[in-house]
Amino acid sequence: MNVHWNIPAPLELVRLPVVESLCYHWAVKIASRSWAPGAISALVASALYAITLGGTYIYDDAFLIGEDARAHHPGLWGQYWTRDWFNGGLDNLYRPLVSQSFGLQMWLHGNRPWAFHLVNVLLHGGASALVAELGRRLAGWRVGLFAGLLFACHPIHSEAVAGIVGRAELVCAVGVLGAMVLFLKRPMTVPRALAIFALSLIAMLSKEQGFLLPALLLALLPVAVHSGPPRGDAERQAMLLAFALVIWCAFGLIMLREEVLKLRFEWERGFLNIAIQPLAISPPVDRRLIPIALLGRYFQLLVAPVKLSIDYGMTVIGSTISRRDPYLWLGVGVAAAWLVGAVVCLIRRRRVVLFCLLSMALTYLPASNIVIIATIFGERLMYLPSAFFVILLALLLARLPCAKGNILLVAVLILAVIRTATYIRRWNDRDSFYEYSLVQQPKSLGIHLLVADVDYKEGRLSDASRVAREAEALYPNDWQLWKMSALIDERSDDWPGAEADWKRAFDLYPTVGLNNQWGNAIGMVHQERAATRK
Repeated sequence: MNVHWNIPAPLELVRLPVVESLCYHWAVKIASRSWAPGAISALVASALYAITLGGTYIYDDAFLIGEDARAHHPGLWGQYWTRDWFNGGLDNLYRPLVSQSFGLQMWLHGNRPWAFHLVNVLLHGGASALVAELGRRLAGWRVGLFAGLLFACHPIHSEAVAGIVGRAELVCAVGVLGAMVLFLKRPMTVPRALAIFALSLIAMLSKEQGFLLPALLLALLPVAVHSGPPRGDAERQAMLLAFALVIWCAFGLIMLREEVLKLRFEWERGFLNIAIQPLAISPPVDRRLIPIALLGRYFQLLVAPVKLSIDYGMTVIGSTISRRDPYLWLGVGVAAAWLVGAVVCLIRRRRVVLFCLLSMALTYLPASNIVIIATIFGERLMYLPSAFFVILLALLLARLPCAKGNILLVAVLILAVIRTATYIRRWNDRDSFYEYSLVQQPKSLGIHLLVADVDYKEGRLSDASRVAREAEALYPNDWQLWKMSALIDERSDDWPGAEADWKRAFDLYPTVGLNNQWGNAIGMVHQERAATRK
């Protein structure tokens, strides 16, 4: 094959045919290696997200690492394995492996945010390599390379990688994808089955999506058997052992959570914060329609992630929905297209495409809010489902003529890198990032609270009060906003204002803690009045 490159005359140190021949030879040799798609994808992912190494603690990072006592005292590490994610009844989440990694890092290197970010960057590189390897085993090295690069650069992964608590998504994805890659490898052996079990344990102890691994391996089984059916009783037994261990792992951890730790998978409505999960107060019809609109929103972010945000709670996505909402009808279209595609693939025996469609639906299911979870919407929740989306996209690109497919891939990657790099760079400066996020999402209660909290802690009380009052005007029934206003009032020595705000917070969320704060404010008001009379 003749390849012609235009090299300027001054650079012709040797004859061009020799240069072309050597470069082409080594390029083909490297690209033909089985490890090339994974290695290239990992390098690209790590290089891109290295931008976040200059970052700090953002959003929930500040609590789970900076304020959680377990991260600072090794003697409390046992509580990582016996209590919830937020260590205090704020949720039903159980992710002890990820939590333990925070404590271990704090013990090893102290309070160095860049080191926490580094682990996330390396995990994303590993996940990108596994996506590439899975794509390669499913449909060849070209599909693997395309899928790995798309996954490495997709902007929707910004929150999962740049936010340290997004490590739950990363570790879970590494466990799930690693188990799938091993499941496709032949011959299946007992050590390989044990390795799949270990990876399933890692995934399930990191995030709830990990419990879907038995179903995902079942969806992968037709592809695995078609590409390399078990040879002999030993391989069949090893494959059965892999399934038995993964199912046993899932069942055992479910029983641990449900019966021993009492961390239920299904959330009680009264336990939910409606500012983050407004579906808790949705009318019955809207409760059924909003998840369809959420599907439309997620699909739009997968295809065109132009606007990204760290919060989509109440007043961004509310408890009701208009029947004219374009996301609702986009969601209907996506669901219909998925169903038609699955049926066509089943009839035509397109095993790989059907596997990707099924896996994308299965991993999306926990985030869909068909069964209510803690948050209504989150970009980080698409980390694992997007792996199967990019493999589908890579399959489509690989069907194009080589030159056209490569050009289109390069164009998409350039846009993705630009969007990702410009966005994650903002995560390195907490204050300016919150201000930017508030401009991008002016109706977000969560971002208003973040900005007000930063202003409050840094002594900008007038700014904090202004932001808190803006949020109260948007949605006056969130107790956290009134709590923030009360704290600002106390620090400003406005005790009558603090008394009124604590009372409002308690009326909305009657707890002992808020009642005590309200009583303290009443006492301070009485002291001021007594001092005035004297």
